[in-house]
Amino acid sequence: MKKRIILFLLIILLLFIYLNSNFLVKNILDYTETFIKNLFPYTFIVFTLSSLLVDYDLLSILEPKYYITIMSLISGFPSGAKYTAELLEKNFIDKDTSNYLITYTHYPNPLFILGAVSSIITKNLAIKLLFSIYLASFITSRFFKVKSSKKITSSNYNNVNFTKSLSSSINGAFKTLILIYGTSIFSIIIALIITHSFNLNGICYSLINGIFDLTKGIFSTVIINNKRIRAILILVFINLASISIHMQVKSILDNTEIKYSNFLKGRIISTLLAVIIFIIITGN
Repeated sequence: MKKRIILFLLIILLLFIYLNSNFLVKNILDYTETFIKNLFPYTFIVFTLSSLLVDYDLLSILEPKYYITIMSLISGFPSGAKYTAELLEKNFIDKDTSNYLITYTHYPNPLFILGAVSSIITKNLAIKLLFSIYLASFITSRFFKVKSSKKITSSNYNNVNFTKSLSSSINGAFKTLILIYGTSIFSIIIALIITHSFNLNGICYSLINGIFDLTKGIFSTVIINNKRIRAILILVFINLASISIHMQVKSILDNTEIKYSNFLKGRIISTLLAVIIFIIITGN
C-alpha cells in the first residue's frame, strides 16, 4: 500500500513537472545559482580539509567528540551527521558516542546567519538568533548522556598517502554536496507544487517553503512585515530542520549504527529551547 501511494505521488509529480516545466526550471536555476555561489565553495573546501585533518593525526591531539562539535559549528548542516558517521566508520568513536553526538551537532554556518540572514532580520536579531541556537544545543547535549568513548592511537595514521587521502576527501565532499543539492531540488519542487496549486501567500507560503527546504524558507520570510516573527520562523526552520535536511541526514546515517530517531529527538528539544531562549532575550 505504501509503495502504491508513493508511486501515485511520483506520477503526479512527473505530470506537474511536465505541465509546468518553464516555471520549475526557472526556480531550479535560481536555487542552483544560490547553491553554487553561497554554499558550494566554502562547504567543499571545509569538507575536504576536515577529512585530511583526520587522516593526518588531528584526532591524536583533539578528542573526536570535540572535533565533530567544532567542525559542525563552522561547517553548517548536515556536517554533524557526516563527521559523526565518518568517524564511526573509521572506528574513532563507538556506537554510543555517535548516537549521543547526533542529538546536538546540528549547527548553521555562522557566516550565513551573520551575512544573508542578518540582511533579512537585522544584525542584532541575527546575533541573538545564533546565541539561542548555540545555548539550546548545549542544553540539549545535557539531556543525553554518552555511555562510553573509544580511545584512539597514532597507529591509525601509519603510511598515509597524501594523494590517495586528498582524492578520497574530494570524493567524500562531492558525494555529500551532491546529496545536499539533489534532496534540496526535490524538496523545492514539492514546495512549488503546493504553493503554486493553492496560491499560498504570507506566513503560509513561508511555512510550506521552510518545511520542505531551509534556504528557500528563510528567504521567503521577507514577505512578512514583522522582523521578530521572521526571526522566530527562521529559528524554527534552522533548528527543526527542513525535510530536505532530514532526508540528507537519513541518507548519511543509513547502513550505520546511528539511529535517525536520536537526531529527530534532538531537533525537537533544541527547537523548543531555542524559541524560548530567543523570546526571553529579545523581550516583548
